[in-house]
Amino acid sequence: MTDQTRRRTAAAMAALTGLIHLVLIPEYASEQLYVGVLFFGAFVVCAGVAVTLWQRDEPLAWGLGALTCAGMFVGFVLSRTVGLPGFHESEWELSGIISMVAEAVFIGLAATSMRSSLPAATAS
Repeated sequence: MTDQTRRRTAAAMAALTGLIHLVLIPEYASEQLYVGVLFFGAFVVCAGVAVTLWQRDEPLAWGLGALTCAGMFVGFVLSRTVGLPGFHESEWELSGIISMVAEAVFIGLAATSMRSSLPAATAS
């Protein structure tokens, strides 16, 4: 996979998960305001990461995107298992599963990108 293909695939995954969270803000904000605020923050970060990575290779975007995706992934699982403060869902909605797949793909691509940008180890 070329670097540009990796970046643009990651940008598409960030855009997809950001869009899913944007659409769900009203529903989740009405259940628990802080969850809606977190969804809005996820959308903003994912949009910025998507635009940045579509245009250029930016280590900060890779790192911020990977941390955000990991947080969303863990948040979804926790909210369906042990629950979050004042918030517990029982259903594993299709939108959540799709978002988790996109987040996992982003994290994998970010790990690959960050690993390939590390200086090669020198043999002693």
